[in-house]
Amino acid sequence: MRSIAVVLHALLLLLVLTAAQEGEDGEERASLLLYKKVTPSTDLTIGKSINVTITVYNKGPGSAYSLMVTDDNWKSDKFRFVSGGNNFTVDFLNADDKYEHEFTIKPIRKMWHRVRPARMVFVEFTDGEQTITHLSNSLPEMRVIAKKDTLGENLLIAGRIATFNIIKTKQGWMVAAFIGICLVAVQLHFVGSKVLHKRRHLRALEDVKNM
Repeated sequence: MRSIAVVLHALLLLLVLTAAQEGEDGEERASLLLYKKVTPSTDLTIGKSINVTITVYNKGPGSAYSLMVTDDNWKSDKFRFVSGGNNFTVDFLNADDKYEHEFTIKPIRKMWHRVRPARMVFVEFTDGEQTITHLSNSLPEMRVIAKKDTLGENLLIAGRIATFNIIKTKQGWMVAAFIGICLVAVQLHFVGSKVLHKRRHLRALEDVKNM
């Protein structure tokens, strides 16, 4: 008798789980996953394009309806939109299907930026009114730096080679340029004084000849 009771209890539990899996009118529930990806995620500079991809997966067994996804993570004081939009809607998503949305942005200043999850709201059944909310995966904080001066870096490398690694930085070249300007000014002053002295000497000789 005890074994029969155990079997009946297991069957009852199975029926409860099956009922929980199905919704109104026997409609099966959807199982959604929201995934957010940022490319590239490192070596970000001002003005460099960043692609944001948001993908909705429906692992089934039911369909999802009236999906609305928002990604309010890219404020106008930090980013400019190049293409696409950060919000989108999907009328329905069947079991084992996915929907992918992509947009491109550019950072406009140096910063540390916290990447928050995207948010999705959907209706579970065809005639359902209750909405369900999901959040996407979390991403690490982004660091945006000033755009690299490739030409300047190449000139610095050439300068280090030419000076046998004596001058290594831009500040070093500024000091060297200042010293060079001072030396040129001294040299010009010396040459000018010499020329002026020679002119005075020649003028004195002409005065002696005219006497």
